[in-house]
Amino acid sequence: MSSDMVREDPVLAALRELPPCDVPPARAARLRTRCHRGLAPQNAARRFSRHRDSRVWGRSLRVLASAWCVVYAFETVRRAVAIIAW
Repeated sequence: MSSDMVREDPVLAALRELPPCDVPPARAARLRTRCHRGLAPQNAARRFSRHRDSRVWGRSLRVLASAWCVVYAFETVRRAVAIIAW
């Protein structure tokens, strides 16, 4: 995209015409508080239980996926042997 195309682009021209907008100080303070609360260290018990739950689900999914792969491989070999023996 050349600089002439950028200058002639109607969408970019419309964006340049928009007035700047500042966030009111009260809203900025509320947003800052929410961000700080979200980034603050969590309670250790909640963090541990959530971590433990994710480990259980992760392990369960790995076991299920492994079982599926074993069944799939077994069925593939079985069908290949059936075709060769036919």
